[in-house]
Amino acid sequence: MIVDEIYSKNNERKLQEFNMRERGIISLKRTLEKNQNGPGIIAEYKRKSPSGFSNKYNTDILKYFDGIQRIIAGISILTEPQYFGGTPLDAEAVQCYNKPILIKDFISSESMIKSSYMSGGDAFLLICDFLDYASIKKLVQYGKKFGMDALVEVHDPTSAKNIFPDENVILGYNRRNLKTLKMEDNSEEMYDNLKSYGLPVVLESGINHENINKLHIEKYQGLLIGSSLLSGDTIRW
Repeated sequence: MIVDEIYSKNNERKLQEFNMRERGIISLKRTLEKNQNGPGIIAEYKRKSPSGFSNKYNTDILKYFDGIQRIIAGISILTEPQYFGGTPLDAEAVQCYNKPILIKDFISSESMIKSSYMSGGDAFLLICDFLDYASIKKLVQYGKKFGMDALVEVHDPTSAKNIFPDENVILGYNRRNLKTLKMEDNSEEMYDNLKSYGLPVVLESGINHENINKLHIEKYQGLLIGSSLLSGDTIRW
Protein backbone atom coordinates (compact mmCIF):
# COMPACT_ATOMS: atom_id res chain seq x y z
CA MET A 1 0.00 0.00 0.00
CA ILE A 2 1.22 3.49 -0.89
CA VAL A 3 0.83 5.07 2.55
CA ASP A 4 2.62 2.17 4.24
CA GLU A 5 5.47 2.67 1.76
CA ILE A 6 5.63 6.39 2.55
CA TYR A 7 5.89 5.69 6.28
CA SER A 8 8.56 3.05 5.69
CA LYS A 9 10.74 5.59 3.88
CA ASN A 10 10.38 8.42 6.39
CA ASN A 11 13.84 7.79 7.80
CA GLU A 12 15.26 8.49 4.32
CA ARG A 13 13.53 11.85 3.96
CA LYS A 14 15.58 15.04 3.74
CA LEU A 15 14.21 17.31 6.45
CA GLN A 16 14.47 21.05 7.01
CA GLU A 17 17.93 21.75 8.45
CA PHE A 18 17.69 25.51 8.97
CA ASN A 19 15.07 27.55 10.80
CA MET A 20 13.10 29.37 8.09
CA ARG A 21 10.37 30.46 10.47
CA GLU A 22 9.52 34.14 10.02
CA ARG A 23 6.82 34.62 12.68
CA GLY A 24 5.40 33.18 15.86
CA ILE A 25 2.88 30.35 16.09
CA ILE A 26 -0.69 31.00 14.96
CA SER A 27 -2.91 28.37 16.57
CA LEU A 28 -5.09 26.48 14.11
CA LYS A 29 -7.17 25.16 16.99
CA ARG A 30 -7.98 28.60 18.39
CA THR A 31 -8.66 29.95 14.90
CA LEU A 32 -11.29 27.25 14.29
CA GLU A 33 -12.80 27.71 17.75
CA LYS A 34 -13.21 31.47 17.20
CA ASN A 35 -14.72 31.20 13.73
CA GLN A 36 -18.33 32.46 13.82
CA ASN A 37 -19.41 31.84 10.22
CA GLY A 38 -19.74 28.06 10.06
CA PRO A 39 -16.84 25.67 9.63
CA GLY A 40 -13.57 27.35 8.65
CA ILE A 41 -11.99 26.29 5.37
CA ILE A 42 -8.45 24.94 5.56
CA ALA A 43 -7.26 25.21 1.95
CA GLU A 44 -4.78 22.52 0.98
CA TYR A 45 -2.00 22.96 -1.56
CA LYS A 46 -0.54 19.98 -3.40
CA ARG A 47 0.78 19.26 -6.87
CA LYS A 48 -0.53 15.72 -7.28
CA SER A 49 -1.90 12.79 -5.29
CA PRO A 50 -1.99 8.98 -5.60
CA SER A 51 -5.78 9.18 -5.98
CA GLY A 52 -5.28 10.68 -9.45
CA PHE A 53 -5.36 14.45 -8.83
CA SER A 54 -2.97 16.66 -10.80
CA ASN A 55 -2.65 20.39 -10.10
CA LYS A 56 -2.73 21.81 -13.62
CA TYR A 57 -4.27 25.22 -12.97
CA ASN A 58 -2.71 26.63 -9.81
CA THR A 59 0.99 25.98 -10.13
CA ASP A 60 1.90 29.38 -8.65
CA ILE A 61 1.30 28.90 -4.93
CA LEU A 62 1.38 32.59 -4.03
CA LYS A 63 -0.97 33.60 -6.84
CA TYR A 64 -3.34 30.85 -5.70
CA PHE A 65 -3.48 31.95 -2.07
CA ASP A 66 -3.64 35.63 -3.07
CA GLY A 67 -6.97 34.77 -4.68
CA ILE A 68 -8.54 32.81 -1.82
CA GLN A 69 -6.96 34.18 1.36
CA ARG A 70 -10.08 36.17 2.32
CA ILE A 71 -12.34 33.11 2.45
CA ILE A 72 -10.08 30.68 4.32
CA ALA A 73 -9.29 30.12 7.98
CA GLY A 74 -6.07 28.19 7.46
CA ILE A 75 -3.62 26.70 4.99
CA SER A 76 -2.63 23.05 4.59
CA ILE A 77 0.65 22.28 2.83
CA LEU A 78 1.36 18.76 1.63
CA THR A 79 5.12 18.36 1.99
CA GLU A 80 5.57 14.67 1.01
CA PRO A 81 7.72 14.77 -2.16
CA GLN A 82 7.37 11.48 -4.03
CA TYR A 83 3.62 10.98 -4.28
CA PHE A 84 2.38 14.53 -3.67
CA GLY A 85 5.17 16.66 -5.17
CA GLY A 86 5.55 18.50 -1.88
CA THR A 87 8.38 20.54 -0.43
CA PRO A 88 8.94 22.47 2.84
CA LEU A 89 9.59 25.52 0.65
CA ASP A 90 5.83 25.79 0.11
CA ALA A 91 5.25 26.18 3.85
CA GLU A 92 8.00 28.77 4.08
CA ALA A 93 6.41 30.75 1.23
CA VAL A 94 2.89 31.01 2.68
CA GLN A 95 3.90 32.40 6.07
CA CYS A 96 3.20 35.84 4.57
CA TYR A 97 -0.58 35.28 4.73
CA ASN A 98 -0.73 35.30 8.53
CA LYS A 99 -2.91 32.18 8.55
CA PRO A 100 -2.24 29.04 10.58
CA ILE A 101 -0.27 26.54 8.49
CA LEU A 102 -0.91 22.82 8.79
CA ILE A 103 1.96 20.62 7.63
CA LYS A 104 0.10 17.76 5.95
CA ASP A 105 2.51 14.85 5.87
CA PHE A 106 2.86 11.30 7.12
CA ILE A 107 4.65 12.28 10.31
CA SER A 108 6.06 9.54 12.48
CA SER A 109 8.99 11.10 14.36
CA GLU A 110 9.98 14.04 16.50
CA SER A 111 12.50 15.12 13.87
CA MET A 112 9.70 15.49 11.32
CA ILE A 113 7.78 17.71 13.74
CA LYS A 114 10.84 19.88 14.33
CA SER A 115 11.31 20.14 10.56
CA SER A 116 7.65 21.16 10.22
CA TYR A 117 8.13 23.91 12.80
CA MET A 118 11.29 25.25 11.14
CA SER A 119 9.50 25.29 7.78
CA GLY A 120 6.89 27.65 9.19
CA GLY A 121 4.23 25.17 10.26
CA ASP A 122 1.86 25.85 13.13
CA ALA A 123 0.23 22.41 13.20
CA PHE A 124 1.03 18.91 11.99
CA LEU A 125 -0.89 15.77 11.03
CA LEU A 126 -0.96 12.44 12.88
CA ILE A 127 -2.98 9.56 11.43
CA CYS A 128 -4.58 7.13 13.88
CA ASP A 129 -5.02 4.44 11.21
CA PHE A 130 -1.22 4.10 10.96
CA LEU A 131 0.12 5.21 14.36
CA ASP A 132 -0.60 3.64 17.74
CA TYR A 133 -1.70 5.44 20.91
CA ALA A 134 1.80 5.58 22.45
CA SER A 135 3.28 7.13 19.30
CA ILE A 136 0.53 9.71 18.97
CA LYS A 137 0.78 10.69 22.63
CA LYS A 138 4.56 11.12 22.34
CA LEU A 139 4.34 13.21 19.16
CA VAL A 140 1.45 15.38 20.38
CA GLN A 141 3.40 16.21 23.53
CA TYR A 142 6.60 16.87 21.59
CA GLY A 143 4.77 19.29 19.29
CA LYS A 144 3.39 21.12 22.31
CA LYS A 145 6.97 22.12 23.21
CA PHE A 146 7.00 24.25 20.05
CA GLY A 147 3.49 25.57 20.67
CA MET A 148 2.16 23.52 17.75
CA ASP A 149 -1.27 21.97 17.41
CA ALA A 150 -1.76 18.38 16.20
CA LEU A 151 -4.52 17.36 13.80
CA VAL A 152 -5.18 13.78 14.92
CA GLU A 153 -7.02 12.10 12.07
CA VAL A 154 -9.22 9.00 11.95
CA HIS A 155 -10.91 7.12 9.13
CA ASP A 156 -11.45 3.64 10.53
CA PRO A 157 -13.66 3.94 13.65
CA THR A 158 -11.66 1.19 15.36
CA SER A 159 -8.58 3.44 15.19
CA ALA A 160 -10.22 6.06 17.42
CA LYS A 161 -8.69 4.18 20.35
CA ASN A 162 -5.36 5.73 19.30
CA ILE A 163 -6.56 9.31 19.90
CA PHE A 164 -4.67 11.22 22.59
CA PRO A 165 -6.95 14.20 23.43
CA ASP A 166 -4.50 16.79 24.71
CA GLU A 167 -5.07 20.55 24.90
CA ASN A 168 -3.25 21.17 21.59
CA VAL A 169 -5.24 18.54 19.65
CA ILE A 170 -7.74 19.00 16.83
CA LEU A 171 -9.60 15.90 15.65
CA GLY A 172 -10.17 15.04 12.01
CA TYR A 173 -12.37 12.60 10.13
CA ASN A 174 -10.92 11.67 6.73
CA ARG A 175 -13.61 10.45 4.34
CA ARG A 176 -10.91 8.70 2.29
CA ASN A 177 -9.65 5.27 3.33
CA LEU A 178 -5.90 5.75 3.01
CA LYS A 179 -5.32 2.01 2.81
CA THR A 180 -7.49 1.61 -0.31
CA LEU A 181 -7.58 5.32 -1.42
CA LYS A 182 -11.37 4.94 -1.81
CA MET A 183 -13.92 7.39 -0.45
CA GLU A 184 -16.03 5.84 2.32
CA ASP A 185 -18.20 8.50 3.87
CA ASN A 186 -19.50 8.15 7.41
CA SER A 187 -19.32 11.81 8.34
CA GLU A 188 -22.42 12.12 10.51
CA GLU A 189 -21.77 9.06 12.68
CA MET A 190 -18.05 9.79 13.01
CA TYR A 191 -18.69 13.34 14.17
CA ASP A 192 -21.05 12.05 16.82
CA ASN A 193 -18.29 9.71 17.99
CA LEU A 194 -15.57 12.37 17.99
CA LYS A 195 -17.49 15.26 19.56
CA SER A 196 -17.41 13.52 22.95
CA TYR A 197 -13.76 14.60 23.28
CA GLY A 198 -14.80 18.26 23.43
CA LEU A 199 -12.29 19.26 20.75
CA PRO A 200 -12.73 20.94 17.35
CA VAL A 201 -13.40 18.41 14.58
CA VAL A 202 -12.35 18.83 10.93
CA LEU A 203 -13.95 17.05 7.97
CA GLU A 204 -11.44 16.02 5.30
CA SER A 205 -11.30 14.81 1.67
CA GLY A 206 -13.52 14.92 -1.39
CA ILE A 207 -15.54 17.99 -0.42
CA ASN A 208 -16.97 19.86 -3.41
CA HIS A 209 -19.94 21.98 -4.48
CA GLU A 210 -21.96 18.90 -5.41
CA ASN A 211 -21.83 17.16 -2.04
CA ILE A 212 -21.11 19.86 0.52
CA ASN A 213 -24.75 20.24 1.56
CA LYS A 214 -25.09 16.49 2.09
CA LEU A 215 -22.15 16.06 4.46
CA HIS A 216 -23.60 17.52 7.68
CA ILE A 217 -20.86 20.14 7.64
CA GLU A 218 -22.77 22.29 10.15
CA LYS A 219 -21.55 19.91 12.84
CA TYR A 220 -17.88 20.42 12.03
CA GLN A 221 -15.59 23.28 13.03
CA GLY A 222 -13.34 22.95 9.96
CA LEU A 223 -13.32 21.67 6.39
CA LEU A 224 -10.03 20.60 4.82
CA ILE A 225 -10.45 21.11 1.07
CA GLY A 226 -7.75 20.59 -1.55
CA SER A 227 -8.46 19.15 -5.00
CA SER A 228 -11.79 20.88 -5.64
CA LEU A 229 -10.53 24.37 -4.76
CA LEU A 230 -7.32 23.82 -6.71
CA SER A 231 -9.43 22.80 -9.72
CA GLY A 232 -11.46 26.02 -9.58
CA ASP A 233 -14.54 24.72 -7.78
CA THR A 234 -16.67 27.40 -6.10
CA ILE A 235 -17.89 26.07 -2.77
CA ARG A 236 -20.83 27.65 -0.94
CA TRP A 237 -23.17 26.52 1.83
